Amino acid sequence: MNLQLLLKVNGVVSGINGLSAILMYNMWFNMAGIEATGANISLCQSLGVAAVGLAIISLRTASIAGDAINSYGQLFAYIHSGFAVITLYHVMQGYLANNQPLYINIVISVILAAAFFYYSRKTE
Repeated sequence: MNLQLLLKVNGVVSGINGLSAILMYNMWFNMAGIEATGANISLCQSLGVAAVGLAIISLRTASIAGDAINSYGQLFAYIHSGFAVITLYHVMQGYLANNQPLYINIVISVILAAAFFYYSRKTE
C-alpha cells in the first residue's frame, strides 16, 4: 500500500460514513440509542456533509498533492487521531446508551491514523 492508495481508501470510508449520516440518520440514532429529534437529525446531517467534504479532499489530495503528499498524509493522521481522542472522551463520559458504534469508530480512526503516520514518513 502507498499513501495515494491510502488517501483513496480514506476517501471512500469517509464518504460512506458521510452519506450514511445524511441519508440514513435513523440507523445512526438506533445504533446509539438516541431519539431522532429535529435538532439531532440536523447535527447528524451536518456531520455527514463535513465527512463527505473530508472524503472529497482526501480523494483529490491523492492526485494533486505532488511532492507534498507526505505532509498531507500527516495532516490526515492528525485528523484521525483527533477523531479517536474525541470519541474516546465520549465513551468515557457515557454519552450514548450503546457505546458499540463509538468503539467501532475508535478502531477505524486508530487504524487510519496509524496507517497515515506510517505511510507519510519521509524515506530518503
